[in-house]
Amino acid sequence: MTELDQAISVAFSSEGNKEEVNKVYLLLLKTNFYLPVKKEKGSDPDEPFSPLFANINNHFFILTFDKLERLQKWAGEQFADMAYVEIKGQDFIAGINENVYWGVNAGCHYYKEFSPDEIKQLKKIVAKLQSWAQ
Repeated sequence: MTELDQAISVAFSSEGNKEEVNKVYLLLLKTNFYLPVKKEKGSDPDEPFSPLFANINNHFFILTFDKLERLQKWAGEQFADMAYVEIKGQDFIAGINENVYWGVNAGCHYYKEFSPDEIKQLKKIVAKLQSWAQ
């Protein structure tokens, strides 16, 4: 069980207690994630990689994993057909489109989905932290 797993577990058990949810949010910002991406590079030099999307019930999901082993297990035999990038949670959140869903650790016991509304909230936190850093 990772630190992120523990925080998510406590937040679920607390039935959405704001303090416990905020702990998850802050931990997400600090965590390095493994993001599955297309193996072949796109032609746009401003886009160094193209994330893989899952279309689930007409919602687009981007999946990330807090351990490479979790990504490998989830991908199974398809792992050889993809690449991945390691990205800090804060950078991932800053760059994610607000209209997609984010799945953390798909296939794991402590899988968590973030809706577009939650992503917007996370983006506000990232923007606030970035403004403090300047």
